[in-house]
Amino acid sequence: MALPSAAAGGQQPAGPAAAAGGVPGGQPAAPQQDDPFAGPDFDVQRYVNRMFPTEASLVELDPLVGTLRQKVARVDTEILAAVRAQSSSGGRARQDLGAAKATIEGLFSKIRDIQRKAEQSELMVQEICRDIKKLDYAKKHLTATITALRRLSMLINAVDQLQLSVERHEYAEAAHLLEAVQQLSSHFQSYVHIPKVAELKGRLMALEKTLQINTLREFELLGEEAPSPLLLERLRSCCLVVEALGYQARDELIDTVCKREMGVYTQIFATIGDTAKLDRTVNRYKWLLRRLEARKDIWAIFPPGWHVPQLLCIMFCNITKSQLAEILDLRSAELPQQVDSLLKAVEATNIFESEMARRFEGAVEAEPSGASEDAEAGGEGGEGGAGRQDDSRTATAVRQRYEKQARERQRVGEHESPARRKEQEHATSAAVARTNFKGSISSVFQPYLYVYLDQVERDLTASLERLMREESWQPLSADLPVLRSSNELVDSLRREMRECVSRVTRGRTLLDLATVFQRVYRAYASRLVARLPKPSSGNLAASAVLGTSDWHVRLSDDDIGVVCLIISTAEHCQEMVRQLARALAAKLEPRELAAKVDMSEEEDNFQSVVTHCLTSLLLGIETRLEGALGAMARINWGGMEMAGDQSEYVGTFRTVLLDCGARLGPAMPPNYFRFFCDKLLRSFAPRYCENVFRCRKISDIGCQQMRLDTEGLKSALADLARAGGQLDAASVASFAADVHAQLGRAEAVLKVVGSPPEGLVDTFFELLPHGSPADFQRTIDLKVLKRVEYQALLEQFNRRMGRPLLAGEGGAAPARAPAAPGFSLPQMPRLQSSGGSAAAKAAQDVAARLGRLNPNLTAAKASAAAAGESMRETMGATMRAMKSKSLRWTSQGRSQP
Repeated sequence: MALPSAAAGGQQPAGPAAAAGGVPGGQPAAPQQDDPFAGPDFDVQRYVNRMFPTEASLVELDPLVGTLRQKVARVDTEILAAVRAQSSSGGRARQDLGAAKATIEGLFSKIRDIQRKAEQSELMVQEICRDIKKLDYAKKHLTATITALRRLSMLINAVDQLQLSVERHEYAEAAHLLEAVQQLSSHFQSYVHIPKVAELKGRLMALEKTLQINTLREFELLGEEAPSPLLLERLRSCCLVVEALGYQARDELIDTVCKREMGVYTQIFATIGDTAKLDRTVNRYKWLLRRLEARKDIWAIFPPGWHVPQLLCIMFCNITKSQLAEILDLRSAELPQQVDSLLKAVEATNIFESEMARRFEGAVEAEPSGASEDAEAGGEGGEGGAGRQDDSRTATAVRQRYEKQARERQRVGEHESPARRKEQEHATSAAVARTNFKGSISSVFQPYLYVYLDQVERDLTASLERLMREESWQPLSADLPVLRSSNELVDSLRREMRECVSRVTRGRTLLDLATVFQRVYRAYASRLVARLPKPSSGNLAASAVLGTSDWHVRLSDDDIGVVCLIISTAEHCQEMVRQLARALAAKLEPRELAAKVDMSEEEDNFQSVVTHCLTSLLLGIETRLEGALGAMARINWGGMEMAGDQSEYVGTFRTVLLDCGARLGPAMPPNYFRFFCDKLLRSFAPRYCENVFRCRKISDIGCQQMRLDTEGLKSALADLARAGGQLDAASVASFAADVHAQLGRAEAVLKVVGSPPEGLVDTFFELLPHGSPADFQRTIDLKVLKRVEYQALLEQFNRRMGRPLLAGEGGAAPARAPAAPGFSLPQMPRLQSSGGSAAAKAAQDVAARLGRLNPNLTAAKASAAAAGESMRETMGATMRAMKSKSLRWTSQGRSQP
């Protein structure tokens, strides 16, 4: 084998002993965990080259070979030992398996032996018990045969005795025998194919039929006269027989008895004649009550579970309802004139139904729990199902509803005991008797009660008209400051509601009566509004406007008291309407009708009455203030030479406002008084500001005087809320602040007018930052200015606004800046020069001087008119020249860059 050359660099090769895993001295080293021979990429040549990199390292080759041979020998020895151990263990396993198989075979053989011995034991036991089992079967069959023969003998004897009792009319004995026969026959249901049993069954059915016929004949002996005790006892025994015969016979007997009683009723009461009159309806119910009381001995012979008196009343209700329906239909045209008779009939019917419900519905609720459960299991026999539906049927018709269910139960429980079947029959009877008398007859009046509602509405309307005619328009009392008519109207409505609930119904008619009450309340609200003082235009929605008089309301002191009384009455009526709605909803039946009572519209109507009252008061007070505003406009503010105390018109304002507060405050609720003060302030403040502009020219002294007057007016308005004496300190302070805010607009205009010409524009933009050019011109029109000052202010305002022309000077007016919230100066015509007004003022001055100098007033007026016309022409020419010059300046300014 050619080995590679030694590695360059003079590195000492590793020893082969170390490479072979040995240790110095030739001892093998412990096996390393990373065995190079176990790697998947082991390369022999690379491994040998790594162990012997140089020729000098080959001296260790022989020792290495010897070491490897020792390792190989050791591995062979271990493999041989493992193979021998494995071969020996396989032999032992085969021996153990053979022993287990032998044990299992022995166990199977023992099991087979045990099974064989068990079969032998079973055969031995069967042999021993075979005779005993035969004897047991024989005893069982013999016992059943003896029992059947004994029962058959008893049945034959019972049938014979029953036949004898039937022939002798011994009903009490027959009832007991019939129950025994029915019990005995129940054991032979599966033997009906036997001729003897079939014969007995046929005899039994014939006897039952005979008994039923005989009992019906016995009850035919009942007449109008009082029966003898002997007859009552025999009939009581007949009832026992009918009870044993079953519910079909019972129903037939009950129908026969009830129809005989109702035959007497229909002979006395019919749909024509005197007994058919509505006011004699109560006689029908009296007849039945007397009949029930007079023949209570007869009703006592029937078992309580039959409910004969109740079924008789049900039939009476059905017949009476049909007759009343026919009577009402025949006399429908006469009902509007017979409302009292109709109400008497309805009242008597309601009383009768309540009496029947008290007598019978409580007795039904006292039925045994088992019967009630079975009745409810019938589905519709309960109060909610068979109640009103059964009222219109006879006992037989009602019974047919339960026949099918009874037959089904009999088919399913054919082997049930007779006691259980009888319990089910009693449960069905209780279900039939569970009726609801309320509405069983009175429902027939419902379609005809509209005449009652019409009568109530006519009576209430007539009462309302009488109350309004007799109304004194004075408070009812100091504790209740309302109109007497409102209190009496509420009493009338409550009386009608109580009468409807107690005499008529709590149902749909009571709900319709609520609609009548709504119409009456609306009519009363309209009568209150008609009493209010109104303006000449008749429209209470008008607003106070300067220069017009169609909104004026002449309000006397008595009228103020009446209006305040109407406010209190309307508020009182609102509360009464709410209480009436709640009372109606509480009394309506069924409860679903309560949700349909809604009188919110009537409450809104009375709130509208309050609004109309406040509007009438507002217009009346504004009318009183109109004279003071006129006096303010007539003062010569431009010629005033000295400012002093408050003007006379301010005293008029204060007198009117304080008198208004003193009268209105105690007479109306605080919330309404505060509302009135707010409305008066918001109506008066714009009018006062507009009145300032009507004062023509205002000098600086006049402006100071007007500001003093405005302060006095603010004080008077603030004292208005305080004079009422009903508002707390916080409300008074809040209203005073509102007064300062509302009249602050007029004060701002006066401050601008009183400012010097050089600072007027700056003052205007400071105090009225959202004012328009029209507002500015109206403001400077109030100030006494020379023509040059007037034109200079216009030009300064134009430059400040960034516009070359003012509106009315030939150019388009710029868009107006948005006004401040709640601030709006009165609108004016297009911006013009004040030359015309100055000319008219000069003409008036000339006329006044001429009038003082010349005693001839006509000549003075003529001279003044001529002077005024001449002055107007002169001023017109001057203004046209100024305007053309302004246009030239404007065109030159636009042509410049």
